[in-house]
Amino acid sequence: MLTSAVTTDTAAVELLSELIRIPSMAPGVEQGVGDGAVAAAVEAFGRANQAAVERQPVLPGRDNVLLSTRAEPGAAVLLIEAHMDTVALGPMTNGLKPWVDDRGCLHGRGACDTKGSLAAALLALQWAVQHPLPHCRLTVCAAVDEEVGGAGARTMAGADRRIDGVIVGEPTHLELVRAHRGGAAWWLSTVGTAGHTSQPELGDNAIYRMADVLQVLREEYPRVLAAKRHPLTGPSTFAVGRIEAGLSGSLNMIPARCTLYVERRPNPGETVDSLIDEFEGLMDIVRRRSPGIRLDYAHPKGPFGALDTPESSPLVQAVRRGCVAALGAARITGMPYGSDASTFAARGVPAVLFGPGDIRYAHSADELVPVAELVAAAQVYVEAWLAFAEGAPNKPPDS
Repeated sequence: MLTSAVTTDTAAVELLSELIRIPSMAPGVEQGVGDGAVAAAVEAFGRANQAAVERQPVLPGRDNVLLSTRAEPGAAVLLIEAHMDTVALGPMTNGLKPWVDDRGCLHGRGACDTKGSLAAALLALQWAVQHPLPHCRLTVCAAVDEEVGGAGARTMAGADRRIDGVIVGEPTHLELVRAHRGGAAWWLSTVGTAGHTSQPELGDNAIYRMADVLQVLREEYPRVLAAKRHPLTGPSTFAVGRIEAGLSGSLNMIPARCTLYVERRPNPGETVDSLIDEFEGLMDIVRRRSPGIRLDYAHPKGPFGALDTPESSPLVQAVRRGCVAALGAARITGMPYGSDASTFAARGVPAVLFGPGDIRYAHSADELVPVAELVAAAQVYVEAWLAFAEGAPNKPPDS
């Protein structure tokens, strides 16, 4: 049964626009000012709406902000987490000047990743504060540092506090994501012999050697990974994201070392040992094809941060019920990218992803989110909380 409307288009646009106008590019990226000003705005929103407000120190000068409904001691807790930091503005022009187009989409840096989810969560909390449940608390965690290191989620997940389930706000296009891939990265070098470019035959060019490696990776890695498929996230993938060789200003020197950085996106269920075994198999092929090649590499280390929350989980079922109530239907799916959800799952807390917007617009030159999805996400968050509370372990018996 659908509750009363949680919010309006106007309220959603006003709140998200306020958040977008506040620069919160992650420290370390271009113009990275951090998320402190957004944290202050979230805290002010919570106090203005009579929520319980808490600062959770994470990094020097950077705090998670927690807003909660009132509930009895020992009440169950449903957490909605969304991060405050964004990537750099980059090619995005007027990224801090939000505007709504004639299709009803709000544009600006962070619109979908993830100030949109944060705005929807805050609007859901605003409604929930006025309709508290004594046996189930709703808490919103506005987290720091997701785009760079994930310290905000680790601090929240590692705190000595009750969390019975987590909805992580990410741009899922209003689909319920219960599984996603993890991520691992490592370096691989070919070792050659330096020499003068006037007599290249006297050296051993590490770049040429790396070309042999890349050929094997491009031909053989996809074949190996095709068999490592998950029903919701698809086949595992790899990518080469960076390659380095030579010395700055020394174009007349045969490079003695060439290094590339390999990223691997393992599916749920894959292990450190399985990744090492498959990579060693590929390097054996390289050695057979290129006798005498000298390789230097490090193996990836776990955990990889994959997510696979069972469909039978009370959390998944609660969010599914919330989607049906607010949207008329629910689609349960998986995603190829990673998220803070795996941090909570690694601590034994059931976690899913759900939020407004499409991942293809995240980090783009024209980041946007449909206003209708903002409003719908806020409604789903409330409906999911109410459904989750129905199954809360300390729910009082019906009278």
